[in-house]
Amino acid sequence: MNIIEAVRDPSLFRPLFKNLDTWKSWLCILKAIFALRMDTKERALFATITGRDAPPRHPVSECWMVVGRRGGKSFVVALIAVFLACFKDYRPFLGPGETGVVMVIATDRKQARVIHRYASALLNSVPMLAAMIVRQDSECIDLDNRISIEITTASYRTIRGYTVVAALCDEIAFW
Repeated sequence: MNIIEAVRDPSLFRPLFKNLDTWKSWLCILKAIFALRMDTKERALFATITGRDAPPRHPVSECWMVVGRRGGKSFVVALIAVFLACFKDYRPFLGPGETGVVMVIATDRKQARVIHRYASALLNSVPMLAAMIVRQDSECIDLDNRISIEITTASYRTIRGYTVVAALCDEIAFW
């Protein structure tokens, strides 16, 4: 299952999106990030948003976006974090007893809390995903697949020493 299928699936994330038409640009960007097939209209939208002629052919390892206030970026960051944590298998890359971390790094504690609430809501709103939660506190959600979603602030002291399988950096321009 890819991220777009998960967003559109009524038993997964679809109930959390009131009107998918208002999310067209984000769905297009998610398709680009994960190198998913786009139709002609989506390719045109991608070109308008990015100034690029063609979307990536392979999932990107790095993506930078400039998004205005109330543009949905924190929710999308949480969505990507939950998708990567729950729908990707990192076990081949983890040693015995090792836990992989999908790290979401925010500018400050207030912003980190917002993203944590979104991630928690995404997980807890879907029974199948809620069942994966082993432990949850104000900064971390441990899942039964040896992956944790860690929400932290942008400080070199707080991000060292982890096995980071994905890093999502919110509001990086303000670090």
